Amino acid sequence: MARRSALDCGVQASSVLKGLLCLSGWGVAAWLLFAQPLEPLRLSAAGSSQAAAKTMSSPLAKTFQDWSADPGLSGALLGLCVLNEKGEPLYASPLAETALCPASAFKTVATAAALDLLGPDFRFETTLNATAPSGDGGVLHGNLVLVGSGDPTLSSEDIESMAKEAAQSGLKQVNGMVLVDASVFPPRPANDHWNWGDIGNAYGAGAFGINVDHNRMIISLQPGAGQGDAVAVSGTSPSVEGLQWLNYLSTGPAGSGDQVVIYSEPYGKTVTLHGTAPAGEKDFEVSAAIPDPPALAQSLLKAALAKAGIKVLGQSVNQRGDFIPLVTHRSTPLPEIIDHLHYVSDNLEAQCLFLTMGRVRQGDPAAVLKEYWESKGVSFSGLRLIDGSGLARATMIRPLDLAKINHIARHGSQGERFRASLKSYLDGKVRAKLGAMSGVKTEVGFLTMPDGRELTYALMANGLDPSFDYGPLRERLLEAVRTQL
Repeated sequence: MARRSALDCGVQASSVLKGLLCLSGWGVAAWLLFAQPLEPLRLSAAGSSQAAAKTMSSPLAKTFQDWSADPGLSGALLGLCVLNEKGEPLYASPLAETALCPASAFKTVATAAALDLLGPDFRFETTLNATAPSGDGGVLHGNLVLVGSGDPTLSSEDIESMAKEAAQSGLKQVNGMVLVDASVFPPRPANDHWNWGDIGNAYGAGAFGINVDHNRMIISLQPGAGQGDAVAVSGTSPSVEGLQWLNYLSTGPAGSGDQVVIYSEPYGKTVTLHGTAPAGEKDFEVSAAIPDPPALAQSLLKAALAKAGIKVLGQSVNQRGDFIPLVTHRSTPLPEIIDHLHYVSDNLEAQCLFLTMGRVRQGDPAAVLKEYWESKGVSFSGLRLIDGSGLARATMIRPLDLAKINHIARHGSQGERFRASLKSYLDGKVRAKLGAMSGVKTEVGFLTMPDGRELTYALMANGLDPSFDYGPLRERLLEAVRTQL
């Protein structure tokens, strides 16, 4: 009886203590002391339970586990998803439903959407326009304006050809000025999430409303004869006026290759060089981003007009109103641009398609792309869509979603053309887009199985040792997929 009374007292005391803890602001502590144990947190997404079941039952599960245990993959985040011909998971590794950095494999998210949203017949158009009708004798009493469409393939030669065509049409003199209009794209050509160490180098060039020569210039360097000697800058191609050089380069060992890092900013005039160029190599060339492509296009156009015999007076004519098109340059068709984009993993071309889809749909390009794929049945989880090229390390997507997007693209109206644009690997057994940046290796594409089936897969590795030779290990896993599923 006494024992029961003590128990009753304990229960009463416990109730009182609960109330006191809550009243005194210790609600969290009270909850931790007295609450019932919580159920484990479960994350749900479309297809999650199905993918999890396939993970446990697939014959590939043990193979992937053993593959992941390779010492070269130690500490890395690894995700693999394989879909059957219906787009259902045949195998999904434990991290297949965790968003990872996709690098350039993400380009397929933009290119596949572009083939549908823009269409296979889409071409970029760059126009040379007058602000007033030409008068007698081919004299334009107005300005001449080059209007860009964001064409990433426009070249110096294209601009020269446009000037020649204008001369052939009868234009002999421009009383006004030669101007450029790059307003088709936002004024910030480099994404805020692109690394400072990327945007001055050729592969990180920004996307402008007017681009020239892929916004890349060749810097010619003159290394010294011995290690540690100064390195001189002897010029650029194309010639870019007004650049100022902060040159901290030194001569490296013979045969050491390109160890040059280039820093510049969009619209800027200063180019900073760090690193080394190899000893004994005359006219050693490195590729850099052109800081201000619209300004270069304007300079090139002025020179081309003079070469074509068109005189420009440069007077202030204050002409406003509708443009009168004189010459139009059209790019190659979109599928051919995508062929090149996938083959060389061109960041500029991917970003220009990304921005163009936003312009055509009159919305934020990231929102346009996300909504497009959601309309096709992709239920994203963990997606962070920053750009169209995958250059931003902040871009994140699940291997499962990346595989689904490519499966949908493959089975859409442009599926055969999309597949053909991807590189071939493993003696034609694989068609895929690979991605790479420091510590990241990714790929997405299609596996042709021994029985003729075509499976869609995405393989993503984040946190790799950059010095690790990942290629042979990746091929070993793909061969295992082909033989075990």
